[in-house]
Formats: sequence, structure tokens, C-alpha cells
Amino acid sequence: MPDDEMRDAKTVEERDREWLETVFRGDSEPQLTVRAIIAGMLFGGLMSLSNLYVGLKSGWGLGVDIAAVIVIFAVFKALRGIGVVRRDFGMMENTIMMTVAVAASWISSAGLVSAVPALTMLTGYEFIWWQLTIFIGVILYLGLFMAIPFKRQMIQVDKLRFPAVIPTGETLKAMYSHGGEAMKKAKALGTAGGLGILIAGLRDGFGFIPGLVNLPLSIGRIGLGKLTLSMEPSLIFIGIGALFGIKVGLSMLFGFVLNYGVLAPNLIHAKIIKHPLPQVRAAAVAQMPLAVESGTTFTVVLEQATKAPELRHGSRVDTLSYTWTQPVLYGSTEYLIRDINAPILLDGSPNPFHGVIGVRDTTDKAVGGRVLFVEAGKNNTWEAVVTVAENQPEKIVAAMGFKPGASRTQVVGGFRNISAWSLWPGATILVVGGLLALAFQWRTLGRTFGSIFRSFSTGKNKSAAGVLDHIEIPMTWFIAGFVVFGLMAALVLMWMFSIHWYMGLIAVVLTFFLAAVATRAAAEIGINPIGPMGKVTQLTYGVIAPGDVPANLMTAGVTAGASASCADTISNLKVGHMVGAHPRKQFIAQLFGVLAGAFLAVPAYFILVPDANALGGAQFPAPSALVWMGVAKVLSQGLSTLPPSAVLAMIIAFIFGTIIVVVDRVFPKLKPYTPSPAALGIAFTIPAYTSFAMFLGAVIVWILEKKAAKWNDMYTVPIASGCIAGESIMGVLLAGLMAAGVLH
Repeated sequence: MPDDEMRDAKTVEERDREWLETVFRGDSEPQLTVRAIIAGMLFGGLMSLSNLYVGLKSGWGLGVDIAAVIVIFAVFKALRGIGVVRRDFGMMENTIMMTVAVAASWISSAGLVSAVPALTMLTGYEFIWWQLTIFIGVILYLGLFMAIPFKRQMIQVDKLRFPAVIPTGETLKAMYSHGGEAMKKAKALGTAGGLGILIAGLRDGFGFIPGLVNLPLSIGRIGLGKLTLSMEPSLIFIGIGALFGIKVGLSMLFGFVLNYGVLAPNLIHAKIIKHPLPQVRAAAVAQMPLAVESGTTFTVVLEQATKAPELRHGSRVDTLSYTWTQPVLYGSTEYLIRDINAPILLDGSPNPFHGVIGVRDTTDKAVGGRVLFVEAGKNNTWEAVVTVAENQPEKIVAAMGFKPGASRTQVVGGFRNISAWSLWPGATILVVGGLLALAFQWRTLGRTFGSIFRSFSTGKNKSAAGVLDHIEIPMTWFIAGFVVFGLMAALVLMWMFSIHWYMGLIAVVLTFFLAAVATRAAAEIGINPIGPMGKVTQLTYGVIAPGDVPANLMTAGVTAGASASCADTISNLKVGHMVGAHPRKQFIAQLFGVLAGAFLAVPAYFILVPDANALGGAQFPAPSALVWMGVAKVLSQGLSTLPPSAVLAMIIAFIFGTIIVVVDRVFPKLKPYTPSPAALGIAFTIPAYTSFAMFLGAVIVWILEKKAAKWNDMYTVPIASGCIAGESIMGVLLAGLMAAGVLH
């Protein structure tokens, strides 16, 4: 009888006893040491910054488990070599360190790249750092304690494979058998990290490398750069693509070519994709009171594209003047704005500005008051230029706060404008693909919910065998942690976002079941469906609290964050089970990891995102936040607020996403050849140059797999991880220096 079948024939208690006698090493060597915890907190904290940066850039999160065990192993080996430390960094310490690092690094999954920025962009909500730290910490601790009932059932009873973390366990085993190979990987990772730091510094810090390279080509008489079809001199997303595989890479290629190369040019030509109105803002506060003599004029020049979306293909120039036909004394800008925007002049003749040029005011923090601005009220589709005419009476222009000759050109395209439309089909295929794939796992759902009750059962059916009771995580810890942090989550939702306490409790209960689903999915197929879990909550609150945007977003943030924390906790425990670690000590170690991540990543978030203006642009597209924001918008306002073309695109995306998932399920042999719904959706919500970089990374690795398989197996993961870590950490450092005023 094969070994696997013999193991299957054994009872849970027999398997536990065998593991205790042949695999368990937790009591034979140091494990929960101070240096392991500190090393994990430092490395995981740094990688939490990396995940935050990458998440705001692309919406993706990066696993750090393998990188952590390799880097810290190499660090301690070097320190041992020069006599700084006296004892080798053992496998059990490395496992604890990895556990701490992973718990810290995934801090962004608790909402820092999704629900939190989405709420800021949608409502202007201003977070306070210490309040956000509490919110994030509570979410992750809630998920951490939720993992306790599922750990034994999924790892020891059901013996789920956990394909995503098997490489980590195997790497740990190999490292302590072949230290030389581990050092080679560590050197490769360090070299790649240094290269990433260098490129990011030269590009973003000193400007020696351009941020984007635009080819002088056009699609539909629109420059490639305006369609985001540029090239970014960056290794970070090439590294990410190297870890995805060719299927995801080709899906990204298809997605960005379809969106930015086909749909966007046609939608811009059809004047469906819009941009902000071109406006010229005054440089100073208007001088009040203001006396205007009869015959005084205020002139604005408007140039509009007429033959194609870009001005260079043909335009019309109109010079428009507002004339005061009688003397007026203005005591405030309110009456000045009223007269200039009126349909007629003071003598009753038609106002040339009306319906074309408008004057309004806004608060300017830099000036320290409300300033006037001129805008072209109808020019939000094709390119246009608004200019405060230079040859006109300086007295009135200066009194209004403008500078003669001040001009503003509003160009077509750009990521923010295109994504305002493409978000909808992108979000649709993401949600449909994720939820439908989850729905097909109905057997998994049944086993998951059944395991919850088996965890509390007694007698012959009780899962806990008792052999490992002295090292297992006690169920009493779950009860205490779930009650305490569940109540805290409901209270924090009420305190920070004015969400009714009972809605907060509903979110906690819903989170428990959805966390079980996410963890089972991660254990069986290696994918943690964080996004779909959040969307289930958003849909739920769209029904029970329609129109309540904070409730829709932040309850979903609790669900997604706790689900991710729960799944990652059990995945860490699976690695520990593979190498013989002490599960209770691993769990304790993760408490420190969450603490490190929260206190490092949240302040970094405020450095990267000082206000809502930093989000949704080329620097930080925040695609996850755009998806969350889009879902919240639809659920609060309805589909009637969307352009008909966007609704049609959502329907097509829904059908296409459904077909992909159904084909994958019914014809599994075709799965390698069908596009990834997640990759397609993401490609619609990030700039084309980011998707292209990921595609390029996937192609490079695909070629290496064919031409240099051994080298690829040895070096691809550490090199890609080094590029990602080095460049993203340098990005955070540069952002901090800019915030401190060191760099500009």
C-alpha cells in the first residue's frame, strides 16, 4: 500500500502522534526568540511598506515568506561569520521570523489600498493616523483569532494541500540542508534589490531617468502617451509579472490592448470619455471692494479642437469679452460672479460669455482664501485651451487676481479620465469572475461550515484528538479573541464612520463565515479571494443600508482584511506544520507581526497619500480603491448615473466573465488557454504601461523556462523579489524625504 494511502487510513490521532514523534522540533531547539521576533518585525514592517506602495500602484499584493526566510537566513549567517552572533539562526527561529514577517507585510490587505483610499476619494473623509492604526489593527487581530477553529480541521483533519505555501516549507527544508544554495539566492536577491533602489533613485529622486518614455506614434490621431501606452523605466512591475506566469501575462496584454488601444480611442472620438473642464485659476484673492468703470472689458481666449480630439489636428479660436456697460461697485465677489455669468449684460444685450465661459470661485490653501477661476463650461470632451487675454486693461485683471496671459490646456486621455469609464467593465469582470468561481466551490463551502461545528463538537466526532493539546492553540483563545475584537470592530465602525452598532455586529458575524470561505479556498487552490469577500459584503450592505457609502465600504474593509488575515494565519501554520514548528508559539509570534505592520504601514500611508488628490492619478492609480469606489457608487446611486456605453460594457463583461469561469469549470483541460478574469479586470483599472511591464516580465520568465530551466528555478524568484522590494522601498523612502522637504 502506498505511503499516502497508509496515512489516509490512519486516524487523526494516529497521524498527530506520528507527526509529534517524527516531525515536531518545537521543543528541541530555540523558536520563539527575541531575535526571531525582532527580525520578523523589521523585515515584515519594511515589506508592509513595499506592499502598500505596490498596492497603491497596481492593486496587487506580494508574498514575502520566501524572501524573508532567505534574506534573514543570509543576514544571520553573515553575522555569525564575523562573530557578531554566537549561535546559528535555526530553522525553527526562521519559521517564527517568517510568521512574524508575513503577518506584518500583509497589513495593506486590511483596507489601506482598497476601502480606506476609496472612502477618501469618494467622500473626502480625512483619516487620523492613530485612529486608522487602531482600525487596521483590530481588523487583522479579528482575522487572526478567527483562524483558530479552522486550523486543525484544514491542516490535520482534511489535510488540505495549501499549494501557495508549500514552496516556503520546502525552501526552509532545503536551506538547512544546503546553505550554499540559499546564499546564492540571497546574493541574487540583494543584487536585484540594489539595482531596484538605484533605478528608483535615479528616476524618482534625481530625475536622471525619465518617468515615462513616449513613442511619437498615434492611434486614431491620439498620441500613445495620452492613452497611457508608454514605457515606464522600472523593474518593479517586470518583477511582479515574472511571478505571475504566462497566462496572466497574456491576459494583461489582451486587457490593456483592448482597453487603451481599441476602446479608449474610439470613446474619446465619440466624446464619451470626458476630462475636467479647462480652467485658469487666479493667482491672488480678488480685491474688494472693486469699482468698475463703464466700458471696461474682461477678455478670455478659447481655442477648441474641431477636426480630431487633439488640438494639433485643427482648431477654432474665439476671443470673448465681457463688457461693463455701466459703472458698478462690487462689495464682494458674489455679485461680480453673478454679473459675469448672467445671460445678458447690464444694458440688456446678450452676454458673449454665457454658456461658453464661466467665472466662479474656490478655496486656495496656498493663497489663503477664495480665488476666482475662469473655465470653459462645455469643453470636457476634446482638447481646449483657455487663456486670460494678455492685451487688455491690467487694472480689472489684477483686481480679479488674474495674471494677463495665464493659460490652461486640457488634454484628452490620461489614466484618470479613461479609467473613469473603464473602471466599470473592469470591476464587473473582477467581481463576476471571483464570485462565480466561489459559487462553483459549493462543496468547499459546505465542508467549511461543517468544520466550524465539528471544532466545537464532543465525544467520538470531536476533531481535537488530545495528543497535541499541549501545543495546539486553545479554543478558549478563539472565543476570547473573537468576542473582544469583534466588539471592538463594531465599536470602531460606529465611532469612526457613524455606522449603527447592529450593522457593525452583522459585519463581524458575516466576516466570520466569509473568512472561513476565503481560508478554505486559499487552502485548496492557493488563491485568497480577498476582493470577492469584500464585494459580498458591499452587496449585502447595498441591500440593508442603501446609499450609506461609509457603511458599504468600511464593513467590506473589515470583511476583506479579516479574511486575508485569517487565511494568511493558517497558511503560516501550515508551513510550521511542514517543518515541525510549535503552533501555539507561531500564533503568538503573529501578534507581534500585526503590531509591527500597523505602526509602520499606517504612517507610511499618510506620507504617500497626504490627501485625496494623491489618489487616482499616474503616481498612485489605486486600482483596487477605484473598484471598491465604483461598486459603492453603483450601490448608492444606481446604474442610471452611468453612461449607457458603460452599462453596455458592464453587461458584456458580465457575460464574458461568466463564460470564462464556466468554461474553466466544465472543460478543465482548456483552463490553461482561457484568459484570467482577474488579470483582465486589473488591466482595465491600471495604466497600460504598468500592464505592459507585467506582461514583459511574464514573457521573460516563459522564455527562461524553455531555454534555461535550472537557472530559472534557482534565480527567478529571488531576482524578481529583489527588484520589487528594492524599488518599492526606495519609493517609500523618497516619498518620506519629499514630505520632510528634503527633496522637491
